Amino acid sequence: MKECVVWTVNLDSKKSRSEGRRIPKRFAVPNVKLQELVEACKQLGLKFRAEEKKYPKSWWEEGGRVVVEKKGSKTHLMIELAKKIAEIREQKKAQKKDKKKKKK
Repeated sequence: MKECVVWTVNLDSKKSRSEGRRIPKRFAVPNVKLQELVEACKQLGLKFRAEEKKYPKSWWEEGGRVVVEKKGSKTHLMIELAKKIAEIREQKKAQKKDKKKKKK
């Protein structure tokens, strides 16, 4: 089984390529959290394990990584994860709006 490591930094639109972003900015999402990455992996049905580690280039920042079973290219996998994180964020926003409407 081939595995690949995906850091939260790899999907972060606020990071430059030299700071660790690995996908085009149009796919990337800002301020990726490890919990969001884990949720995206679950929803995509991937075999993975999460690790709370610091990205070596920015060791002072919170972050983490997931070690994912590799299917296809790593870049494609990271784009799929970023899209899923964006989707999850949209769902959460919609849920918050629904709660506010119910309170009124």
